[in-house]
Amino acid sequence: MHTFLTTALDLAKNRRGFCAPNPAVGAVLVKDQQIIASGYHYASGYPHAEVKTLEKIDPALIQNATLYVTLEPCCHRNKKTPPCTDLLIQSGIKKVVYGFQDPNPAVAGQSKKILAAAGIECIHSPLAEIDVFYQSYAHWWQTGTPFVTAKLAMSLDAKIAGEQGLRVNITGPEAQQFTHEQRRRADAILTTAKTIIADDPLLNVRLTGEPQRKPIYILDRNLTTPINAKIFTTAERVTLFCDQQITAEKMQAYQNLGARCIPVSSEQQKLSLPAILKTIGQDGIHDLWIEAGGSCFSAFARMGLLQQAYIYIAPKLLGTTAQNAFAGPTDLFSQATHFAWQTLGQDSVCKITFSQDLRAQVLQN
Repeated sequence: MHTFLTTALDLAKNRRGFCAPNPAVGAVLVKDQQIIASGYHYASGYPHAEVKTLEKIDPALIQNATLYVTLEPCCHRNKKTPPCTDLLIQSGIKKVVYGFQDPNPAVAGQSKKILAAAGIECIHSPLAEIDVFYQSYAHWWQTGTPFVTAKLAMSLDAKIAGEQGLRVNITGPEAQQFTHEQRRRADAILTTAKTIIADDPLLNVRLTGEPQRKPIYILDRNLTTPINAKIFTTAERVTLFCDQQITAEKMQAYQNLGARCIPVSSEQQKLSLPAILKTIGQDGIHDLWIEAGGSCFSAFARMGLLQQAYIYIAPKLLGTTAQNAFAGPTDLFSQATHFAWQTLGQDSVCKITFSQDLRAQVLQN
């Protein structure tokens, strides 16, 4: 049973980061212990994994087959797709096994009841790998905000850039590949105007084939992002968070580029990060990947707004005049609950998992 669910999970991973506000889902149809059809959800508005799987097979072969799907089939109607439970009942299938109960209140446990009432055996078979895969989706439903992961690359002497913020290549190709993999699995990327001014990054996914675009969010209190920045041509869409005092005329220059400008409240001349995360959550973003400088990383970490962080450490020294990695007191990791190290070429990466207690308090305020 777990073997087939693992195969379904591998299919779901194909579109992780491209289905929001829907979750990525994979499915396999099994008969006589052999997979006879498979499919995955491509993107919001496209057929669900169950539909893509069953449409590939002769209806006569569905009899006595079992459908294995990573997530509990949907049973609610929305504007884009009909409920999968209707299709399963109509198909004549007699058994469905799913790996994760949908945290959507409109679905959670209801699909199992509907299928059972129609004479279809429906089994919830939890799998640790699938639980981890849907961690951000469950978090989004529980909090209304994205699951936030931030990265920061530094030298052995805890520097992230050269003198006066001059851009320096700190990590090697293996770590850079890892970053692109993390971008790919995220639903969106957050950065700052300061980072764009300093580096003019592309912030797309460059692994194989054509670069893949992602929605980009920019923290830009005073709207200083250059209108000729590369991000406006490499992102799927751009949203800039600015101060509430910014004039409509100033925002219009960015709106002419197809970007959104969203005024948010400020606290001590800093944009309200909890308010920003709530807005991003309302956009349907489950996984948010942060690539910015030390000040942004420090602000999110200090407020308890990170679920995870990746600290890259390169075997080089940048010297005393280089830019420090962290801003303010260095108690950023007091809420950390777990540290895990891995080697990427000559670089080391520490994955840090944070306690959720402080974050819950911040978002409730």
